[in-house]
Amino acid sequence: MKSKPHYFFAVVIPDDVKKTIYHEMKRRQFPFKRFTHPDDYHITLSFIGAAEENALLEACTLIKQKLLNERPFQVTLSSFHTFGTPLSPRIFWVGMDESEALYRLQSHVADACRKAGFILDKKPFRPHVTTARKWIGEGPYKPGSEPEWPSFQINEVALYETNSMNEPRYTKKWSHFLNLRKEE
Repeated sequence: MKSKPHYFFAVVIPDDVKKTIYHEMKRRQFPFKRFTHPDDYHITLSFIGAAEENALLEACTLIKQKLLNERPFQVTLSSFHTFGTPLSPRIFWVGMDESEALYRLQSHVADACRKAGFILDKKPFRPHVTTARKWIGEGPYKPGSEPEWPSFQINEVALYETNSMNEPRYTKKWSHFLNLRKEE
């Protein structure tokens, strides 16, 4: 029996930034069991899980309304981090600067999702790009020197569908560009 796909809303990362992250991961040769495909790099704003199409459409409409006056903004990648124990991290990720605009964007998306009837995770938002999973190194992960990470413009929010049988795993189903108009 085929399982239902899962969905999430996320910031779309520009291709040149995806390439930078990928090359940095490849250069360091970290011992993880599974690496995120570069096309799957994103910043999750709200994880939905399994969902009916009409609820997803409602969430998309509400998000578009909430983001009408939001303008594109810059963020800068900052450092490597892990989730899980330092001896055997589950998730390896790249963090970013603490952007008020990014937190506001996430809040708008989460509010729209809740209004559409979705129950969201209560953990605080921690913006990041997951790059690898399941540490298989012989010793604990030790942070090394940080690369010079790029800044990039956030200007698109998308709804992604997960398919764990494919590589890349995520398919963009809908997106909305932030308001590109100059203030009058």
